[in-house]
Amino acid sequence: MALSKAAIAALSVLVLATACSGGGGTTGDDDGGDGDGGNSRDAAVQLYQPPRGFSPLLAPIGPDQLIAQLHWDALVSVTAGSEYGPRLAESWEVSPDGTTWTFHLRDDVVWSDGEPFTADDVVFTYNLYANPATGSAYAGKFATVSGAAALADGSADTVAGFQAPDDTTFVIQLDQPNVALIDELVQPTLAVLPEHVVGELPVDGLAENPFFREPTVGIGPYVFQRWVTDDQIEFHANPEYRTELGLDRVFAQHLTTDAAMAQLETGEIDFAQVAAPDVGRVEGIDGVTLHRAEGAGVMALHTAHDSGKLADPRVRQAIMYAIDREAIVEEALAGEAQVVDTLAHGPDWAVPDGLTHYGHDPDKARELLAEAGWDPATEVRIEVVPGQRDRDTTVTIVAAQLQEVGINARVQNYQAAELSASLADRDFDLLISSYGLFTMDPASMNSRLTCATIGGPNISGYCNEELDRLLAEGIATSDQAERERIYAEAQRIVNEQVPIFVLYVPNTLAATNDRLQGFELNPSAVDAFWNAADWSLGG
Repeated sequence: MALSKAAIAALSVLVLATACSGGGGTTGDDDGGDGDGGNSRDAAVQLYQPPRGFSPLLAPIGPDQLIAQLHWDALVSVTAGSEYGPRLAESWEVSPDGTTWTFHLRDDVVWSDGEPFTADDVVFTYNLYANPATGSAYAGKFATVSGAAALADGSADTVAGFQAPDDTTFVIQLDQPNVALIDELVQPTLAVLPEHVVGELPVDGLAENPFFREPTVGIGPYVFQRWVTDDQIEFHANPEYRTELGLDRVFAQHLTTDAAMAQLETGEIDFAQVAAPDVGRVEGIDGVTLHRAEGAGVMALHTAHDSGKLADPRVRQAIMYAIDREAIVEEALAGEAQVVDTLAHGPDWAVPDGLTHYGHDPDKARELLAEAGWDPATEVRIEVVPGQRDRDTTVTIVAAQLQEVGINARVQNYQAAELSASLADRDFDLLISSYGLFTMDPASMNSRLTCATIGGPNISGYCNEELDRLLAEGIATSDQAERERIYAEAQRIVNEQVPIFVLYVPNTLAATNDRLQGFELNPSAVDAFWNAADWSLGG
């Protein structure tokens, strides 16, 4: 099965996943001050991979999610306390039967061009998300909204279940109960778009419209101004933002791990994500604070199930037994991670006892490979976009350990464009990736593992009808005991079938220059800029 361009882009984060110079100034040609002597209310932040643009319809790559948090906004998001928190929606509730979700919107929001924000913008945007014609990666998320099927087959122009009873109320009416719908809206955070601007663009292929490379209107605290270089963006404070902002400009630039560490030491950047091996180095930098949180996502290997190369579950189990995940955590991550045996590793009630722990057991791996009739001449590539030290070390170790049990594994380095071609051809064996929010509700598995999301977030193309049935049941009831029973069955399937090779849950690590005030670490690395509106400079 071919993946959409949106799904292909999703994997780029995975390959993921998860700044500029001048100590708050900028590089490139001058457009209002640069260098250390520039505007003292300018901040510089690192992006761990080059950003692509601002299209929320495309399945996200990590840096795109980060810059979107500056320019756009959404109904809800995840807070630093790992809770669902208000954004454009002040509050929300779900009906007892789980079929009607009602969001109450703020009444003090306008777009950066001064146009009012209303529930009509939300209805418009969610229709785009639900419409496959736009190239949306999220049509599968909204397949159970009343009228979504009619939009998809062309018999309706809009989704009947997206409603705006008044300017500050947005309603989602479902054909089937979903008591965990809120989780779908924060993975990733779904930005709202301006109907008065985007509504003038053609619907077909909208996801890749040039508008999203240089958007002219935003609603976030810092709106796009210009691309300084291909991987550096200048943002200006949104003059219409609902609260007073503490910065005038934010510069976001891709920097490798090594470059980011160097610029933290010289004070040239104010924020960077930190690789686990650099924790000690960061803790020794004067004027820099290390932030640490238990991770919510996973580092995992993905295979294209439809390619058939690793189709036998015994082969996938063998790969898990062959990898010494505990040793990788110690060697590649300096202990800054935990090993788990299923994708959704929280909350506690959602992880049953008795799951198979894939400890390091090379003999067991060889036994399973023999049972499966594995051909040792079969080449297995471990695909990675290099440049992040922890995952570079991880894939090197994994390759050696697979070779030890008779799997002809080799590391394949890709640039992002090369990887996109391989993804389009469904030609990847073990692609390392970091992503997800798998600690708040086990419904977080749905987008990665259900048949309906193949072509979108389910980039592995895994489809299991029994798992689909259980995951559908899990969101159809609010009875806690029943949900616990359902997800225990679902987790055992995932644990046994190994649709995704979960390696570990890395801690979320970041560093800030002490002059950057108001930063709060989000446990989701791709939500690092979630509270940028609260940032200011001091010292």
